[in-house]
Amino acid sequence: MALARQQSCFAVIAAALWMIPSASAFSSTSRIGKQAHNSCAHPLKATIERDGLFWPSSPPNDERIDRSANSEEDHDDLFDEEEYQTLDAVVKIYATHSDPDFLIPWQKRHQTTSTSSGFVIDVPGLGLRVMTNAHSVEYGSVVQVQRRGDDEKHAAIVEAVGNECDLALLRVDSLFSPQNDDQFQPFAMPIGSLPMLQDDVEVIGYPAGGDSLCVTKGVVSRIEMQEYAQAGARLLAMQIDAAINPGNSGGPVVNDELEVVGVAFQGIDEESIENVGYVVPASVVRHFLEDVRRNNGIYTGFCQLGIEVSFLENKAYRKFLKMDNLDGENKRISGVCVRRVQPSAGAYGILKSMDVVMAVDGIPVGNDGKIPFRRGERVDLGCYISSLFPGDVATATIFRDGKEMEVSIPVSPIKDLVPSHYNNKPPPYLICSGFVFTALSVPYLDAKGAWDDFYTENVSYLLGLVHTPLKQKGDEVVVLAQVLAHEANLGYEHWIDLHLLKFNGVEVKSLGHLNDLISENMRKEEQFMTFEFAPEEGGRLIVMERALSEQATEDVCKEHSIGSHYVLRTDTV
Repeated sequence: MALARQQSCFAVIAAALWMIPSASAFSSTSRIGKQAHNSCAHPLKATIERDGLFWPSSPPNDERIDRSANSEEDHDDLFDEEEYQTLDAVVKIYATHSDPDFLIPWQKRHQTTSTSSGFVIDVPGLGLRVMTNAHSVEYGSVVQVQRRGDDEKHAAIVEAVGNECDLALLRVDSLFSPQNDDQFQPFAMPIGSLPMLQDDVEVIGYPAGGDSLCVTKGVVSRIEMQEYAQAGARLLAMQIDAAINPGNSGGPVVNDELEVVGVAFQGIDEESIENVGYVVPASVVRHFLEDVRRNNGIYTGFCQLGIEVSFLENKAYRKFLKMDNLDGENKRISGVCVRRVQPSAGAYGILKSMDVVMAVDGIPVGNDGKIPFRRGERVDLGCYISSLFPGDVATATIFRDGKEMEVSIPVSPIKDLVPSHYNNKPPPYLICSGFVFTALSVPYLDAKGAWDDFYTENVSYLLGLVHTPLKQKGDEVVVLAQVLAHEANLGYEHWIDLHLLKFNGVEVKSLGHLNDLISENMRKEEQFMTFEFAPEEGGRLIVMERALSEQATEDVCKEHSIGSHYVLRTDTV
């Protein structure tokens, strides 16, 4: 998948040349559609009287609608006020990104700039806000918003970010000020319902290829669960055949009633695939807004069951579970077989391995893990679970040991052991004696090129830990990212990408835990410090003298202009 934020690697300043297009180069698309008659009058006067042929002659905003038009053709050609308000509600977003360097976590990368799209909505409990994509404002040091037809850019504050659903809310105080006249108050676009297949839609935004607003048309091609490229989460997504290009990110997708039915967010980076764009559907948008409203402007995430399952499409598998004959009733049942329950999930201790989940809240689960959605449509079971909110309880009908029963399962968002994002915060690190430790994350692996070609055996090992379930909140995979050379760590300077298991024989649970263990070692004035790395048996071992550690840490931080020898996460609890 490719995110559709338009990157601006360099600025291009083009001089505007006023030209009259030739008839061979352009076809006439004048909305008025009146053809000028031949005239013997002065050429300049004739040009002015051509009713907007070379320059728009539309009246001011409050006079744009001529309800007295007698011609049906004239009436159809005129925009109504609602259409103007809809277009005016779509804004262009300028962002300067200061992404961290995940391999050198105390540094920032070179700043980049991008443009994307957004639109004004009314968020219950918060007021007027601009909605856009999370990746459009990721690590944004400066974010500005510009209205259509306006030369002023307004400073924006990123108020809420949902990386899972790739949505963000911006607060623009100067644009939404109560002191503004009603004439300058933005129009809040209404959120519609989930469209049907083949429904007509329009994508509105500021894509590459020009500077002004762009509208493309298409139809809804498919609605199903998809992986969102921003955080790797699987949520309901809408596929359309309208063009979604870099810069369209965050722009609204509207129906014939000018209601927002989705938000453009990604495409496919394959030359052989055309006319495929993905949209965050209205149902996911509404869930995001309701989550933010319930939590006073803070996004908490989408709920999960936290189970790994096997599909039961194989007859032998179902026969092994005695699913084809329930209590002698010859009742055929369907569902999915639970293989593992994540320790941090609400289902832990409720569902067991080899349980068959037959239904959730009365919705039957198929042997392929899908549930009925709409007529002729089926989606993954996770689609329904993601529509719930933290604190909700789902009633699951399960088949266990040859018996059918019901269990209540509290649902909640589940954190990952290997996070896909740090929510626009700097990555954590800890430096001890020149050894740079960090928490394993998807951005770290991405910076290593782990998903491209084979890198090293160490990186391949770390890649295999990505889907390891979180056992306890706050746990992290601590990795030796690099070694800053110092005479105290000679012999270890080439050790990188190693999974730290123990410090002085104690299992390391997180960077914060490692920091506490090192501090305790310093207080007790123990002679040595030992670091044991994976695998548990036969892994590499680092031995350092405690007395040299503090000075070595101070030296390498000074040499590399590192302000603090550690930065720890604050969102792991």
